[in-house]
Amino acid sequence: MDQDKPDLSAFMPEGWTGKYPPCQIQVSQDGEMSSQGRPMVHPTIIKLIYDSVRLEDGHYVVTIDGQTCELEVADTFFVVSRVEFSGEDAVLTLNDGAKEPLDPATLRLGDNGIIYCQVKGGAFPARFGRAAYYQLAEKIAEQGEGFALQLGGKFWPLTAGG
Repeated sequence: MDQDKPDLSAFMPEGWTGKYPPCQIQVSQDGEMSSQGRPMVHPTIIKLIYDSVRLEDGHYVVTIDGQTCELEVADTFFVVSRVEFSGEDAVLTLNDGAKEPLDPATLRLGDNGIIYCQVKGGAFPARFGRAAYYQLAEKIAEQGEGFALQLGGKFWPLTAGG
């Protein structure tokens, strides 16, 4: 075994198939973080996780002080909590408090009618939370065989695929 790499096997739960040990942090489909069944509330720790998360081979991982672990994420790490419209633009508010413009070309329709888009410069998928879903739905219309977001006279189809 490589002397520079610690043996993490003792930290892996039985049946764990991830590349890294679990962080023991769960992220609900609404984007809420918890650990051992308790909501995470410490703002500095939460901010550190938001700032450190990355998507690696379909898994959400956090690296802090050279240590990497995997988050247990129900759907997506980032969740759109609010959508505000201004003319031809839509601004998203994410569960980390960040505001960013919607890239309507990234909209897609997943299972059970869940709407997703890409955020953080296209690096992450984000799920639209309930309130944001209804805000966005006000601008969605049937188009041909499917649905499209109408912004400023343009139509952006919601492609299939979660």
